[in-house]
Amino acid sequence: MTITLDSGILRLTVNPDVGGAVVRLDRLTEGGPEPLMRPGSAGERDPNRLAMYPLVPWSNRIGGGGFRWHGQDYRLATNLPGEPLPIHGDGWQQVWQVESQAQHELRLALRSCEQPPFDYRAELTYRLESDALEVTLSVTHLGESPAPYGLGLHPWFPRSAGARVEAAAEGVWEVDDDQLPTEWRRLLPSEPWDFSRGAALPTGKIDNLFTGWNGQAVLRWRDRGLVLEVSADTSRYLVFSPGEQADFFCFEPVSHEVDAHRGGDPQRQGLVELGAGESLSMRCRFRCLAS
Repeated sequence: MTITLDSGILRLTVNPDVGGAVVRLDRLTEGGPEPLMRPGSAGERDPNRLAMYPLVPWSNRIGGGGFRWHGQDYRLATNLPGEPLPIHGDGWQQVWQVESQAQHELRLALRSCEQPPFDYRAELTYRLESDALEVTLSVTHLGESPAPYGLGLHPWFPRSAGARVEAAAEGVWEVDDDQLPTEWRRLLPSEPWDFSRGAALPTGKIDNLFTGWNGQAVLRWRDRGLVLEVSADTSRYLVFSPGEQADFFCFEPVSHEVDAHRGGDPQRQGLVELGAGESLSMRCRFRCLAS
């Protein structure tokens, strides 16, 4: 089942049954719909082949297959074929319920208690505002014992020769072969991963988390005459692309660092401990402009 919102300038298609994911986000032109995110098909059941999905109750990987919290060990099941570590929480792989629907707004909800200590209710709202898509994601902890939560969005964008990313950051985490963080380093001006003034994607693989973001980014496709402004109330983003041979890249606003659950100071790394009834939310806006 897919649901479509239309502002007259943008058209959004969502599949609540497939992780609450966005199937397509298109700019409506005289020549027909033009995708702003990598388009998926209405019948696709794999969120990783769609345009965007929510990350809840955590983002990216957790090393060692679990973590220890308040003296209790929690083991987490692997959830992606070929991936040895639990990744992206469980919200992206579940059926979301439609709470309300209007011409320009869709609100979804999810109740999950499959992976202790995460026992939660999440809400996901998509809202079209003329030339912009606003996404709000929130989570409320329902368990008796406090648990660490994080949020994020995982959009997939078309990669072309003219694609450029502009997003200032203070530093980046280097990673090992399992894509887990090894060392944080400060970004140097004009290095290949310095996106502060706008830069092309690296020719090789990138799957790294950037810190010290001001929440403002601009994605440009010079060859397509498109500009997408991204604003979020998070201070971190992750850039992922297998390399120049890929037809996509990901720019993911996230609230915490990779593998923060096992870090020396998880809350300093962006995780938020929630007690019963406490909530965490994030908001992100994608605004389409002509270049």
